[in-house]
This record gives sequence, C-alpha cells and structure tokens, in this order.
Amino acid sequence: MSLADRMIRLAWAVGGEDVAERVLRAHWRLLPSDDPAGRALRGRLVEVLAREVPGRWDAIRQAVLADELTLLDDAERAAPSRATVLAIIRALPVGSSS
Repeated sequence: MSLADRMIRLAWAVGGEDVAERVLRAHWRLLPSDDPAGRALRGRLVEVLAREVPGRWDAIRQAVLADELTLLDDAERAAPSRATVLAIIRALPVGSSS
C-alpha cells in the first residue's frame, strides 16, 4: 500500500470523506528523506485530526495502529518480536478523548 493510500485511509477512518479531503489538501507536505515510512507526515495529520474532530481520539489511535500494522511484513505480522510490539506502542499518539 502506498504512503498516500495509507494517509487517506487514516484520515478517512477518523473523520470521513469531508474531513479527510480538507485535512489532506491543507496539510500534505513532502516527506523528510529520513522518514520513508511516513511517520512524520502521519504525526502531522494526527495533530490536525485531533483539532478537526475533537472527541475522536480513540478512532485516531485505532487508525494509527492500523497504519503501523500495514508497515509490518508477513513474518512480523505473524509473530511480532518484542521490539516490534514496543515500536508500535511508541508510535501510538498520546492523549485522551476528553
């Protein structure tokens, strides 16, 4: 799955079509070369989504988790290492629904 597809899916899962289109048009930026997985872009989108759709924090975290899982290869998905699990946990945004 391409980075663009992943970010569209993330934004859509949290806010639906209207929010996804607005957020992606306004906040899509070129990726830093040292971030091939797009985590920096995803972080920016998560910040914007948290402001755009307050009260959807759980949906944002679920969307980030789903995105992290797409980055795993089949072997990691079938039997994730402790390091992989910890990396996924660290990637989840910190905050609350309140």
